[in-house]
Amino acid sequence: MRIVQVFDCQHNFEYTLITLQCQRIDLPEAEDTRIKAVITGGTGFIGSHTVEELLRLGFSVTCLVRPGRKDPGWLQNLPVLIRTVDFVDVETLSRVLADADYLFHVAGVTKARNTREYRIGNVDTTRALLDASEKSGRLRKFCFVSSLTASGPSNDGRPRREDDPHAPITAYGRSKREAEEVCRDVRGLVPSVIIRPPAVYGPRDRDILEMFRWVQRGIAPIMGPRQKTLSLIHVTDLARGIVEATLSDRTTGNTYFIANQQPYAYTDLLTLAAEILGKNIAFLKIPTPLIYATAAVVQVVSGLTSQAPILNLDKVRDLVAPHWTCDSGRLRADIAFSERIPIEEGFRSTIRWYQSQRWL
Repeated sequence: MRIVQVFDCQHNFEYTLITLQCQRIDLPEAEDTRIKAVITGGTGFIGSHTVEELLRLGFSVTCLVRPGRKDPGWLQNLPVLIRTVDFVDVETLSRVLADADYLFHVAGVTKARNTREYRIGNVDTTRALLDASEKSGRLRKFCFVSSLTASGPSNDGRPRREDDPHAPITAYGRSKREAEEVCRDVRGLVPSVIIRPPAVYGPRDRDILEMFRWVQRGIAPIMGPRQKTLSLIHVTDLARGIVEATLSDRTTGNTYFIANQQPYAYTDLLTLAAEILGKNIAFLKIPTPLIYATAAVVQVVSGLTSQAPILNLDKVRDLVAPHWTCDSGRLRADIAFSERIPIEEGFRSTIRWYQSQRWL
């Protein structure tokens, strides 16, 4: 018998605990029977929302981050395992994936100084993750999050479909397209699905945030044709679609657009944002030659630094394209996916979040 003094922090008192001495028996820890998901890009905008959707469904989640990443980003305080790994180290990746059920490859390079950096960040990493998935031998599905840019803009205004001829117009789009081909090359060895989102908006996004900031100033800049249209999806709808498409057996080997059913006129989106913000706006058509000239200067100057340019000639090609629309009918038919967040509700909640974070 032994007597132990124990301090109870919760109730703020001491008490005496009398125990019998007995042989220690080490019991094995209970096995985690949850479905195991590994995800890249979890610290970012789309990835963090996908992580939250996986956690909501009860998954055990491991987030892979590149060496040098110290800030957990939007993963702060989430019950996930964060592992630092080189995304092109196949041997290490295969060990990480040894007990994984699903791999969501959301990470990607969206800004780079040249084509080579895009290929390393988007193509080489995808190939390494697929090689590691094959080595692991147990992965149920590999999900590659690509982009509408891999298919290209809709020059005639008709929403693009998955089987349309591909015509990417930027180095980023071409790298995503090449990464898709890598997925298709090994689809007999690694079950996979490819997801192509259009423009994505919602809390934590910094790209479409710029549109809201201009509207807040009372200016509605138009680059390219005034009648341009685009497809959108709220990030929580996208995250749900990514997970649902990955878990379904019907999607294996396929490519899908995920977007709201209705494309939107760009001017209508600006007007809606102005109404929510309570602003009167003046539409400002920016001449295309001026945009190209500005981008050329920025690109030359950034070439003297190690930073990827905020604006370059590729970005201008993206901005002045007449239509960026896609048809998500295939996904609706295969897994009955539909968006749940109407555009007005999505804009309102996004603007409230920006304001709460003092981004707007």
